Amino acid sequence: MEIQAEVAEVFNLVSDLRRKASLNPNIQVIRVELEGEPTIREGSVFYHRIQRGTRIVEYRSRCVRYVPPRLFQTRSETNPPFEVTVTVEPTASGCRLTQREALEVTAEMLDALEPPAAKAGLFREVVRLLNLFPGARQLEPEIRAHQREQLKRKLKLELQAWLDAIKANFEGKNTEGT
Repeated sequence: MEIQAEVAEVFNLVSDLRRKASLNPNIQVIRVELEGEPTIREGSVFYHRIQRGTRIVEYRSRCVRYVPPRLFQTRSETNPPFEVTVTVEPTASGCRLTQREALEVTAEMLDALEPPAAKAGLFREVVRLLNLFPGARQLEPEIRAHQREQLKRKLKLELQAWLDAIKANFEGKNTEGT
């Protein structure tokens, strides 16, 4: 995402996880703090407590790469872990902000994201029954692939809304619809 702001300004915001999280329209920040030392470095640990919908989510993440003002990478201390890599590169009119998120999505995670009717075990029961019929066994990987694609689309839209909010923070305008 192109932002009309100085590289150092943008990097300072995206490496300050509390400020950055406060711009995320998909969550409510309860607490984000740097544990221990007052300055960020490789090895720094962050505590996150956020509300997503009606759920409270708590986790820790660790800075695994810190190269100001260009690169900031964290890895969560969750099972499975997820990584967030943020780069800020200079452009003619400001900078380019890129955020990449990587997560191994398990079948259990996909099941947990199913609509409420499926949470009663309906999906798992259908998959179990499909395995009883040899001709239907190939459906489970196809269903899982479809679930992964839906999740990827949803997360991509959420990330774009967050990046739009960061851009609006610097450029002082509403970037909805752009």
